[in-house]
Amino acid sequence: MRHRKKGTTSFGRILGQKKALLNNLVKALLQNERIETTLTRAKETGRLSEKLITYGKKGTVHARRQAYKILKNRDLVKKLFDEIAPKYKSRNGGYTRVIKTGFRIGDAAPTAIVEFVEEEIADKKKKKSKTDKPKTSKKPAVEKKKQEKPKAKAEKKEEVKVEIEKEPETEEKVEIPETVEPEIEEKQEDLEESKEEVEEALNEGVVEEVPAEKEVETVEEKVDEEKKEEPESNDETESAKEEKPEESVKKEKS
Repeated sequence: MRHRKKGTTSFGRILGQKKALLNNLVKALLQNERIETTLTRAKETGRLSEKLITYGKKGTVHARRQAYKILKNRDLVKKLFDEIAPKYKSRNGGYTRVIKTGFRIGDAAPTAIVEFVEEEIADKKKKKSKTDKPKTSKKPAVEKKKQEKPKAKAEKKEEVKVEIEKEPETEEKVEIPETVEPEIEEKQEDLEESKEEVEEALNEGVVEEVPAEKEVETVEEKVDEEKKEEPESNDETESAKEEKPEESVKKEKS
């Protein structure tokens, strides 16, 4: 099983040939700072070149001897320790990158480019410390904001005044159609006529109710008069009865 075993590819070569191939690729990378090869070779050269850069960052004699075992060229060792390694003092790993470019024409093998990471990219990723910022830089910015605020407020007030002045002009220009007034007058006349009709109907109802009440009063008065007249008639009949026997007595005497 091949778990956790990186860099064990043999590239179809024995161990000595494999080491020679990788050493030559790393030399070409240090000389040109960019090479194009197959994807697997590119990954292996990237790992080995990063190992050499860590030696260059140490800067000791022992590290130089270890780098010389791989490169076997004093000029390249000097370039590694004096020019390339000092660029990555503030960077912990990731000195190279692999970019896929497609497939090779002959055997369709995947190709890639190996190159060193540029110094500018490393500088962009640095976080600026708070102590580096000048303390005096805040005051002018605050003063500028304070000066800008009243200007903005004054501009807003002027705009509001201009709008207020323009509004009455627009109101004067509005033309009311002539057909609106006659329609309103007609509606008012109709309302007045309907009110008059309602008042007349109410008055007629009151007038009709009054004679009915008077008739009721007259009927009641007649009933009272009849009641008063009835006892008088009874008295008359009694007097008539009393008078009749006297007349009969007189006739007998006669």
